[in-house]
Amino acid sequence: MKEDALLKAALMRELIPATGCTEVGTVALAAGWAVRALDVQMDHVESIEIEVDNNTYKNAMGVGIPGTGETGLGFAAAMGALSSMGVCHGLQILENPNPMTVEKARRLLVENRVRIERVSKTPGILIRAKVRSGNEEASAVIQGSHDHLVGVQKNGNPYPGAPISGQDLCKLSDDIKSLRYGDLVKYARTVDLEELPIIRQALQMNVHFCEEAQKGASSQKIGSVVEKYAKQKDFHVDLSAKAQFVTALAVEARMKGLDLPVMTCAGSGNQGLVATIPVVEIAKNIRSSEESLLRALVLSYMTTIYIKTFTGILSPICGCGVAAAVGAGSGIVFLLSGGVSQIEAQVNNMVGAMAGIICDGAKSGCAFKALMAVGLAVDSSYLSMENVRIPSGDGIMGKEVLDTLKNLQKIVEDGMSSMDTAIIEIMDRNV
Repeated sequence: MKEDALLKAALMRELIPATGCTEVGTVALAAGWAVRALDVQMDHVESIEIEVDNNTYKNAMGVGIPGTGETGLGFAAAMGALSSMGVCHGLQILENPNPMTVEKARRLLVENRVRIERVSKTPGILIRAKVRSGNEEASAVIQGSHDHLVGVQKNGNPYPGAPISGQDLCKLSDDIKSLRYGDLVKYARTVDLEELPIIRQALQMNVHFCEEAQKGASSQKIGSVVEKYAKQKDFHVDLSAKAQFVTALAVEARMKGLDLPVMTCAGSGNQGLVATIPVVEIAKNIRSSEESLLRALVLSYMTTIYIKTFTGILSPICGCGVAAAVGAGSGIVFLLSGGVSQIEAQVNNMVGAMAGIICDGAKSGCAFKALMAVGLAVDSSYLSMENVRIPSGDGIMGKEVLDTLKNLQKIVEDGMSSMDTAIIEIMDRNV
């Protein structure tokens, strides 16, 4: 069926491995391609200039660069420039950094050879990297999504060998938006899982990341709290709390720069974790089969992607809360053998409850939003299974999920147009 091919294409496009926050990863990737095209020793690179859109700027200000102890776009650009031979790794370019490379990146910043410029009023993701050496200049442009390389040039001429993409991301997004939510549920129930090895890869990658994050729990604030209360004899961690804390701990570790890849979903590693870990925790508790878990993850990821086509890859509202946690909630109801109407109730209920949560950049505080959102996903799944649903016409609730998401899109585009500017002004003052 046409819908099946479309949904498979969306999953293959939107489930991508990344090490570190995707915003610092995409800046590093653009810088790496520009230096690769310039083809000179880094000692001869005189300047690295990076232009980014508002949302990329906002989301990269406070996140850790994997394995370095550093944060921010400038350091990400420096690491990417010094890792130009690793551009073939895509958004995993920042993985496993060499200590010598880290020191060289610090020197680039001290020598003021890296400059970051925010470009306002640019729709969607845009990263433009320019590097110079004498009379030589090279550039790389990523646009539309974090790994969508649309141009690499040296001295105004196309650089051969760069994997330039001609894919029309807007058309794919528009085609997904034309589907009704029931199409997603049907796909999750019937798809041949052998055609989607990416789902099992996402499961394994994100569970491994979560397990490694838990090993370092004592170094994470959320982890230390869990350890403290779990040791008390009268403390009982219920199913909702377990899913909350495990997911939040993983998000916190990622934001602090744990040097391991995760499978991103719809442009975000945090969204990948939130759309995965709660579903896994519930599946373990109710002893679901592997097939049921994989199908629930298909629905969770597709729900996340579906919602993001309405809100935008980067937007003023929290993608973990208003997309990935909604996806996880749908996957949980799926695991509980809920029907289409009950899964749709879960989507409507969570969007209705969480639509106003803002995105004020990627940082450790995202773990608290994940904590809250996952708790709602688990708890509201019980209500949805009992057919409790916010009625259509209440607030932004539409007659069906598609209508609700169109209403959400209107809020983001018409009601929050100045939100990011205000948030960035506040964040800049706090630096």
